[in-house]
Amino acid sequence: MAPLAGAPGPAPRRASRTFGQRLVLLLAGCGLALTAPLALAHVKWFSDFDYHTPPLSVAAVITPTFLVLVAVSAVVMALLVMLDQRLDGTGWYRHLHRWLSARQDYSLLVMRGAMAAVLLISWASDAVLAPELTSRFPTLVWLQFVVAVLLLFPRLVGLGGAGVLAIFAASVFEFGLFHILDYLHYLGIGFYLLVSASRHQKLCNAGLPALYGTMGFSLIWLGYEKLFYPSWALYLLDQSPQLALGLPPQFFLQGAAFVEIGLGFLLLIGLLGRPLAAVITLVFFTTTLVFGKIEVIGHTPLHAALVVFLLNGAGTLYRPPIAIHRRLSWRVAFAALNYLLIIALFLGAYSWSAHRQYQDAIATDRSLVHGRAAFDLTDAERVPEFIRFEVVEELPASYDLHVELTDWTFTPEKSGQPTVANEGHGHVFVNGRQVGRLYGPWFHLGELAPGDNRIVVTLNGSDHRDFVVDGQVLAAETTVVVPPS
Repeated sequence: MAPLAGAPGPAPRRASRTFGQRLVLLLAGCGLALTAPLALAHVKWFSDFDYHTPPLSVAAVITPTFLVLVAVSAVVMALLVMLDQRLDGTGWYRHLHRWLSARQDYSLLVMRGAMAAVLLISWASDAVLAPELTSRFPTLVWLQFVVAVLLLFPRLVGLGGAGVLAIFAASVFEFGLFHILDYLHYLGIGFYLLVSASRHQKLCNAGLPALYGTMGFSLIWLGYEKLFYPSWALYLLDQSPQLALGLPPQFFLQGAAFVEIGLGFLLLIGLLGRPLAAVITLVFFTTTLVFGKIEVIGHTPLHAALVVFLLNGAGTLYRPPIAIHRRLSWRVAFAALNYLLIIALFLGAYSWSAHRQYQDAIATDRSLVHGRAAFDLTDAERVPEFIRFEVVEELPASYDLHVELTDWTFTPEKSGQPTVANEGHGHVFVNGRQVGRLYGPWFHLGELAPGDNRIVVTLNGSDHRDFVVDGQVLAAETTVVVPPS
């Protein structure tokens, strides 16, 4: 027979369980705080990326560290289910739910204002939806201005939502589906605004799960970007090494990716919806302190979606996936197993998509040398030449690359612009893998593996094409022998 409420017997057990849950929450919060600036930073906004960079293979991504992080995060998902049930049983938490639900009528106003602001800023910057999506089509840019005006009028919000969907579709046409999947949440936002004008309650309420689903997908997709294109994010860590908090950059990057993947999965299954929205909002503010105005502009619609989640919770018409099972044990199994399933599905989907994007990028170049785009300097009067190419040991097992050239100018400020002879940057390779870009005479290689390490630098124009002479890429190389530790 169960003991009576208030009996002294079970008190220590409840206290112990509460302490354990608080410990889990504390550890999760510390993990978020440590990886926050990089975990939810949009790498493409700050890194000199391009799709001529070959993505890692699945075998290269699945390292022992990856497998450990998968196991640990799956356990965390199960523990968060128990935390969610514990919170639901507290009076203050239920009171907070009621207080927020009473203000859910403000949700649409928040989303309208945020999207109007983002569209106007993008219009003024000749971009589409995000700071790095600079459009070649003035009509598409001006469409954002029209849609922003529509969102100012309550009766035209549905039409404005249709406009957001049209802009998203046009962006797929211009920038490619693989790239625009980073911004799938705009699809959810457009649908949310469109159906908000519907007189059918079920259709109107469908906008909220669409927001949850598309935003969760975007976070997971961006997490896998850090795993398959580590050089893009490692470039940020190289520019701001304090972000890694003294941890090995590769390990820190993988941890940041799993934070992003985990947050996206929680949004997908509807677990800890309101607390999660509050946590992600705080994390976004943390990234703003590090990366500044671009981060504010790019994350404004995400902040608006999170406010919608705070005010609405899981909603009233559509049950979140985690609510399919009533028993705690089934919910724990549901969260852990589906997390592993999502890890596997996205691993395969992202790998296939990234390698397809790489092949498409190569195929669209008309002039190629060894599979890469080329800029021919064979008949040029002046050809760049390496006069110094050396690797210097900075600390034990940590190395810097020093380069000096003639007839060459580093022009990082022109990144992405058409190539001009004898200026640009270098691509740095270690053992055949690109690890970053050279924008000056020095490059921090970091730790190198014991044994022979082949270091290669190619000279590339602002649009990343290789400079070639007589069919040979202008490059220099050396081998560094690192003794066993």
